[in-house]
Amino acid sequence: MGWKKTLVYRSKDKDDWDKAKKLLEEADIAYFPFAAQESPIPGCGAKVDPRRFLNRNPVPSTIYRIEVSMENKERAGSILEGKVLPIRSYGYSI
Repeated sequence: MGWKKTLVYRSKDKDDWDKAKKLLEEADIAYFPFAAQESPIPGCGAKVDPRRFLNRNPVPSTIYRIEVSMENKERAGSILEGKVLPIRSYGYSI
């Protein structure tokens, strides 16, 4: 019934995401890529970033992610390390 997955990549840079997918393909690691719109934080004023409305060059709101099976977490992490944006640069750690 599917396999347990873990996040190994998260970024707002589509080119870097494509590079990460290519690296995993070359290493023959099965992965699950997906892209989703960043959701606003609920609350007073919905915490919407005003740069999205006031700037002629809107802030990217799509977040690109890659998940791999738990068995491949360490291997995928070592393949991506130093070659693509580190996940911690986006404010998260695994």
